[in-house]
Amino acid sequence: MPIDHTMISEEEYLQQYNINHYTTPLCSVDVVIFRLHNQQLQVLTCARKQHPHIGQLGLPGGFIDIDQDKDLDATAHRKLHEKTGMRAPYLEQVGTVGNPQRDPRGWSVTVIYYALLPGTDIQQQTEDVRWCNIIGDSVTEQLAFDHNHLISQALERLRNKIQYTSLPVYLLPEEFTLADIRDVFAAILKKAPPMRSIRNRFLHEDLLEDTGKKRYGSNRPAALYRLKKTAKAHFYNRLYHTTQQE
Repeated sequence: MPIDHTMISEEEYLQQYNINHYTTPLCSVDVVIFRLHNQQLQVLTCARKQHPHIGQLGLPGGFIDIDQDKDLDATAHRKLHEKTGMRAPYLEQVGTVGNPQRDPRGWSVTVIYYALLPGTDIQQQTEDVRWCNIIGDSVTEQLAFDHNHLISQALERLRNKIQYTSLPVYLLPEEFTLADIRDVFAAILKKAPPMRSIRNRFLHEDLLEDTGKKRYGSNRPAALYRLKKTAKAHFYNRLYHTTQQE
């Protein structure tokens, strides 16, 4: 017969539902850090220094520090900074995975984030860091825990979202051309919208500013742009028809 909680005291209720009566799962944050290097999408991995899976590559991440992390975003930023020394211009929570199989130490929950870093030389903070090429839906290396699966989830989100947002610019260096934006689409989706569509979309919003400089090459000089300091990730009301996933 169900307990009528109105008939028991608050002290009895709190004793009955004492948090110590429950096993607490391991709680962590894992960050899938993307960059574009020589038109190749890469993800940051690092060699684990402790068990389990010691020496094996895995994603930057770790347990939530309740003394210094005010929220989950703070944990993600902290783990990213520890490995790259940078603050990501774009960071987004992807989802949560939890089950008793993913970690041999016990029932484990991790919150997945992905971050976009500009395509410049990143000063790695530790020697154990390695950039791995994205091939297909993940990396060819077998990573620790279920991290290959976490990369696949983050990559799916990125592939979908760049089709209706301004996210491609967050993978570019400080100064870039419109053709560089097209190259981001090509690297991630293996197809890109026409230049006129890119020009119409990215120059008609309050996102970019002309640096006044040009890049010279075999074709006519191309204007160099940069992201405005006040710009935020912009959402468009439709996808590019030519980049929609089949």
